[in-house]
Order: sequence, then C-alpha cells, then structure tokens
Amino acid sequence: MNFSREIETISAGSAAIDVFLVPWDSEIFGFPVAQIERLVAGAGDDAAEAMRRLRSWLDRHRVRLASCRLDSRSLHESMLLEANDFRFVEMVYNPVLAPVVVPGAPDEELVIERAGADDLPAIEAVAGAAFATGRFKLDFRIDPAASDRRYRIWVRNSFADSRQQVLKATVAGDLVGFFIVEERPDRSAYWHLTAIAPAHQGKGIGRRLWAAMVRRHFESGASRIETTISAHNPPVMNIYAALGFRFGAPRMTLHWVRD
Repeated sequence: MNFSREIETISAGSAAIDVFLVPWDSEIFGFPVAQIERLVAGAGDDAAEAMRRLRSWLDRHRVRLASCRLDSRSLHESMLLEANDFRFVEMVYNPVLAPVVVPGAPDEELVIERAGADDLPAIEAVAGAAFATGRFKLDFRIDPAASDRRYRIWVRNSFADSRQQVLKATVAGDLVGFFIVEERPDRSAYWHLTAIAPAHQGKGIGRRLWAAMVRRHFESGASRIETTISAHNPPVMNIYAALGFRFGAPRMTLHWVRD
C-alpha cells in the first residue's frame, strides 16, 4: 500500500532515527501505529539518548505499536532495539527474478485476468482468510483479526490505486487466488500481495499460478520481478526457488508494543 507519510528525524550526536505514523494501520487497528524507517545506532551515549527521545516521541503520539525492519546483519541496531523493549517477530526475504525466464509450457486451465469491481467481495474474502504467516499474525500480542482486516482493506485500496492491478486467477470459473501487481516504468514488476484461496491451498495451485504469472510478465516484456515474502512460509519460498528467483540477505522485523 502506498500512502503519504511525514517522516520525523530523531537525532542525538552520531545516532539518528527516522520514524513516522502509519495512517492506514492506525485506522485499521484503532490506535496510533508507527514505523521506524531508518536507524543509525551511533556511539553508546548517543544511542541511549536517541532511544530515550524515540520513547518520548512514541508517548507524545500515544503510539501503541511500532515496527522496524533491519538488515539481518545489523546486529548492533537490533540489540539496541531489543534493549529498549522491541521484540523480534520475523525474517522477510526479497526474492528477485532477473532476467525473466519462461517456466515451462502454458497452463491452459488457469485463467489470469484483471479483476473487476464485482470480484472485490470474493477477493477480499480470500485476503481475509489466506494469510497465517504475516507479522501481525505471528506477534501474539496483537489481535489476529486486525491482521485479516488489514489484508482485506489492502485489496480494497489497491482497486482504487491507478499504479496497481488486481489480477484474479480462476480454474473452471472458480477463484483460486489473486495477485496485486505494479508494473513500473523501468520494465520491472513488483508483486505487492499474492494469495491462494484457502480451499485450494496444498493442491499444487500455487506452483502453477506463480509460473503463469512469470509467463505473463515475460510476454509483456518485463525484465525483472520482485516481491517480499515471510521466512515463516517455507512452501512459498520453495516455489520461488524452483522458478529461479534469487534470495539476498533477509531483513528482520521487530515490534514494540505498549503494555
């Protein structure tokens, strides 16, 4: 989801923190949610002061949930956050396929097409039930129903975003999954959200759908495909590996939750 955000920099000597309120998550959860965009730990006293100022900022804005994503090798920064009541939640990967290579023969049974307004209720229902490994589901301190609402609203907002396409996948007219895709001017494609309907999970549809999407991008002239996936979902990681996606260093997600 893409929304405007007002980033505020909190600094103390050699330490710096870029943080902002997340309006879409704040609305969904019903309380202020913040995200740390950049963290430079700096020296000892500077780091401690920057974190003290961050806590003051969180208090001032009445934030109840704050998140931060760091390169998995940023151990100084992660330890600083953990010393200030942040907790590790998940690892995420950003698989990349470049160049885009056609994976096998076309799947004649699987139909991928632009979703229409009349498809929204069914796709929202899939989005609200398909995800079990997202960071808001993994963090037991957060209401899991809020995570389901977030995915449903994500789909709804994407229908209204001119930069994104909501694509539905059907077999014999039955909705089996969907993709939210952004095709960029540099001929790359980004998969913002992907899902298989719960009734079709574990039946091989995922491998077929992901391969068909790669073929679709190849035929449209895409030179690169990127996305973000949770390391807590080994089956989908195996799909990406089988299709030739490359994996760089993962990023770790940490949450701070107000008691």
